[in-house]
Amino acid sequence: MENHETAQENTGLSPRLVKLSKFLSLLLYHRSARFPIPLDEEDYANLDQVLRILKGLPNFRWAGRGDVETVVNTQGRRRFEIDNEGIRIRALRGHETPDATED
Repeated sequence: MENHETAQENTGLSPRLVKLSKFLSLLLYHRSARFPIPLDEEDYANLDQVLRILKGLPNFRWAGRGDVETVVNTQGRRRFEIDNEGIRIRALRGHETPDATED
């Protein structure tokens, strides 16, 4: 059985983007007390707030909206979703997308 890290590496993401994906999981799914970010009733966070947090961290100052979108749109199991308006982001673990529940 593959471990979690190997599964992420198989997505084709660069090591930098794998680290970004892991941080987004920490921020949006695990809800680190160090980075309290408000989530709405659908567990979305404001994407601009997420980007401000990234820019405030030395290890992620390089990360911009395009990098986040690359992580969101990576092939394989989707871990994140940006809403249709492009202003909110959430972790998908525990959330079903409408097309995933319909046959």
